[in-house]
Amino acid sequence: MLWAMIGLVGGLAGCSPSEEITQVRVPAEISERREKPEAPTKPDVNPELPAPSGPKFKAPEGWTVQPNAPMRALSLAVLDGEQKCDISLIRLGPDQSVLDNVNRWRGQVKIANIDEATLAEQVQSIQCGGHPASMVQAVGETETIFGVIVPRPGATWFVKLQGPNGLALREKEKFIAFTESIELP
Repeated sequence: MLWAMIGLVGGLAGCSPSEEITQVRVPAEISERREKPEAPTKPDVNPELPAPSGPKFKAPEGWTVQPNAPMRALSLAVLDGEQKCDISLIRLGPDQSVLDNVNRWRGQVKIANIDEATLAEQVQSIQCGGHPASMVQAVGETETIFGVIVPRPGATWFVKLQGPNGLALREKEKFIAFTESIELP
């Protein structure tokens, strides 16, 4: 306690009201002389590139691997002029509700929720890396989502493509082939 008091008094004694804070401005011509960093280069994309610590896959022609966003095991994109489809692979805990996720996706493209009976009519069975999966399609006024749900022991995997209607619908077969190529860990 004594040492704490001595340190506090010593620290306060070093400050005096006569000391002023000053600013220094560096002329622009001096700061501009520093070397400017090179513009980032586009990385080479290997279509069979494994995601960092993640699944292996085969990216369709025209799709590019993107830096992973939070929660994503994998991020890709397909561009057509100003239009872009975002493709993601996400791993969540086991026993995820298919209906809740489908209705969340439907909300993202601004269409009404559905019930279990309607969901059963709309689910398409596909494979994801040899595992059974369920695919749904949600088409809104301007955007479409293809969502695949892959229940696995200890986890549920979600593969999703979202983008403008025309581009998304054009990429549907590539999306299915991509989903089937994924080797889940």
